[in-house]
Amino acid sequence: MSEKIYYINRYDASKRKQIRENSGYEQIVKYDSRFITVTSNKTLSKLLIKLLGKNKPADYITLTAWQEIKLFFLALFTKRPVLYLYADKDALFLPYLKNLLGLKMLKLYGALHWPIQISENYAFYKYNLKSQFNGIITLSETLSKERYNKVQVIPHGIDLNYWNVKNASQYKNYYLVIGVSNRNHEKQISIIKSILKFDATAKFKILISNKKVRNQYANIINAEIIATRINDDELKALYSSAKGVILFQDYCLASNVVLESMAMGVPIIANNVGDISDYLGEDYPLYIDHKDDMNKLESFITNESFRSEISNLLITKRNSFAWEQIANRLVNFINS
Repeated sequence: MSEKIYYINRYDASKRKQIRENSGYEQIVKYDSRFITVTSNKTLSKLLIKLLGKNKPADYITLTAWQEIKLFFLALFTKRPVLYLYADKDALFLPYLKNLLGLKMLKLYGALHWPIQISENYAFYKYNLKSQFNGIITLSETLSKERYNKVQVIPHGIDLNYWNVKNASQYKNYYLVIGVSNRNHEKQISIIKSILKFDATAKFKILISNKKVRNQYANIINAEIIATRINDDELKALYSSAKGVILFQDYCLASNVVLESMAMGVPIIANNVGDISDYLGEDYPLYIDHKDDMNKLESFITNESFRSEISNLLITKRNSFAWEQIANRLVNFINS
């Protein structure tokens, strides 16, 4: 067994467990015992943040500050590598000190999640920290094209023991709309209206907690808006009976919704944007990008065998994204 790997996770594990215990990139550390972390200190973290003043990067979480300092000394002493699960937003003190003190023996690795064009105020880009990383992990192809010391595409994973369904061919006539971030709500609403033209009995379950955003869906007939956050068990139950998922985005690098739908065998009605094809494939049959594609949507709604074909395709693809093999690839990359 190779050496232990320290990691920094921006999410509070205890709070996260109450709602999203089975989704999110932070799940990866469950699948290899070599991943270890350290606790932080709220008071000391706040003091460090005060020192930053107006220079605090966007979305940098206060508790991460002392965790970085703590790992700075531990990593130097143990010579173990440090992995940032969300390096774009969380890498700050460790790479800064590595550069300032010329500590090449400090081994830093990080996974990137957000497109560069919206990330300029995140610490990784704001302070040009990429040269201090021994290796960068990207979840899809786009970010791998940047210049890094070492980079590898290792996709986002999914817990296939949890996200599964006994019979994906049994479903009810409703569609799911999930989430706010990066969604093209205008296009999603347009698709909902198109579905209703082909099938007036179709229903929609819209999971959006943001009041301003969910109000855009208020006048849709046959729609149930779920405004409160639901846990994974409740979400899984919704997936297990859904006819399809509607997901139109402005960009895409990796998506929990894509992976959850794939694992559950629920067809995704989506636009081919960004790197979604890294997960669904270039030839995925239910991309809706042009008016000419509406015949595919009609066929999906009216042709049971077409839906079954897509469901089976997703179930076949899902095995490539099992967390066990993703975690193993990540550890091998860090230790290479």
